[in-house]
Amino acid sequence: MNRQFRPRARALVLWFSLLPFQAVPLLGTAPGLLSAASIALLAARSALASEDWPELPLPPKADVQWIAQSMRVSGIPTRVLQFQSRASRAEIVEYYRAYWTGGYPQKPSVRPVEDSTVVGQKHGPYLMTVTVRDAARNGSQGVIAVARFAGSTIDRNPGDFPMMPGAQVVRVIESDDPGQHNRELMVSTPQPPESVLQFYQASFQNAGWQQIQLNEIPRTARGGGGSFVVFALGDSQMQMAIEPAKDKGTWLIANRVTKDTGPGLL
Repeated sequence: MNRQFRPRARALVLWFSLLPFQAVPLLGTAPGLLSAASIALLAARSALASEDWPELPLPPKADVQWIAQSMRVSGIPTRVLQFQSRASRAEIVEYYRAYWTGGYPQKPSVRPVEDSTVVGQKHGPYLMTVTVRDAARNGSQGVIAVARFAGSTIDRNPGDFPMMPGAQVVRVIESDDPGQHNRELMVSTPQPPESVLQFYQASFQNAGWQQIQLNEIPRTARGGGGSFVVFALGDSQMQMAIEPAKDKGTWLIANRVTKDTGPGLL
């Protein structure tokens, strides 16, 4: 499978499902608790603050990595970190509940969402959230995010991506990585996965794209299954994951990767 199309962390997928913006109603760590990776992020935190983005407190006893410093989720400017912590989920929740209580006109929201807990607080035009779930050895993992939702316009335009009859765009994620731009669509369509694969094979090949990869993912007793297909044209790739929905129809994630693009989105 193409390494550029990495499955997103489950907690990140859950966080994306809150946008935009079921999460709107959600409306300094002690020395010695930061890992080396977290300490390296302190400079980045200062850069965020200098651009009027709120400072994101890092979780205790954690390794922290950037997922995206320049991202739009359905048109909403967003920045996201992921973490793995030796602290329990309850400790992480209490840490952020306490951190975001002082200095704000209202208490932070704390609520369960599926197998995770989401802590959220508004900061001017921004929404800050932490989505955390249990991990091995009584630890935890999750994502920390800040989204500038006030004044932003929701955008789920598929652009030039061909849409099947009855299909709907659920989410559009745009991000910049070194040397490439990514535009990822999540689409729900009523047709079965086999028909979806055939439609996009015909659509992209007729438009001059070359299919360079196809992996069939067998269905198991636990469900799943589907296809992963990659098309190439010039400096661009279209990477598509196709899998059956729980009830009927198909979920499609299509990520267009364009190499050597310009500056960031934000």
